[in-house]
Amino acid sequence: MPLDIKEYWGIEGDLVSTTPTTWEVGGSYILKLVKSDSNAQNNMKMSVALRAEGVPVPHIVKLKDGRDYAVLQEGCYLLMEKLEGNHIREVFCQDYEVIAYEIGKIIAKIHRAFMALTDKEEDQNSFDAELRGWINNGLSTSRCLTKDEWLEPIEELCSIYPQLPRQQIHRDLHYGNLLFEGTTLTGVLDFDLGKKDARLFDIAYFIAGQLSGEKDLAAIKDNWLVFVSQFLRGYESISMLEECEKEALPLMMQCIELLFVVFWQKQKNQELAEEAIRNFKFIKKVL
Repeated sequence: MPLDIKEYWGIEGDLVSTTPTTWEVGGSYILKLVKSDSNAQNNMKMSVALRAEGVPVPHIVKLKDGRDYAVLQEGCYLLMEKLEGNHIREVFCQDYEVIAYEIGKIIAKIHRAFMALTDKEEDQNSFDAELRGWINNGLSTSRCLTKDEWLEPIEELCSIYPQLPRQQIHRDLHYGNLLFEGTTLTGVLDFDLGKKDARLFDIAYFIAGQLSGEKDLAAIKDNWLVFVSQFLRGYESISMLEECEKEALPLMMQCIELLFVVFWQKQKNQELAEEAIRNFKFIKKVL
């Protein structure tokens, strides 16, 4: 059970659980539990940096005693104003070209804001290390793909990974963490998985994510390719990609799908593991 909102913030309202670590408060606020003080500090720093770039993020409400968050045994609680907007569903049934362009711009702004937050110390758990480690190990014991199918894109991406620009990234960009009113983005949420890594990861993660839940990939092929083009055009209207990033984009998307193959198999969710395999093969074929 979360802490007493009235005691700490002087705000009254019923708490409604939306996830195991988030609660809606009186329809106007979101209470969030993060693991540690460093997680809370990172959320604060990222929010400030993004707001300075004009990226819509929730305002954090101070406690009655002026602190930014409450520290309890189970972690740190932050109270944020609830942003207006809705999560997009079935993007290809809407004006997906405009949505793609606008999200491309907003992710470029996120990356530009995050550049100031990048630590000089290298992250030892970057995506290429994951590919060589637990992802490789998981695929080696799986029969869902041949070794030739999965090893080639991993080796190719890892060979060029040192050339890719690195900085702080969001690392979990999908429609569940974005709010819209029509085609206008009204909020970016959830910075808990942020880390230093190749900025291309965020781009590839979001673009590949457009395939999730699609039953007939052939039917949306042309729309998805237009989405990719418009997203990249939007991104480069703010920040230009390097040639090595453009060349690595298909490989990055393939390898992200391989990550999900292993992840969902570990969760014993064969249906989603098979979806990731379909997406992997589709990306490999059309790009």
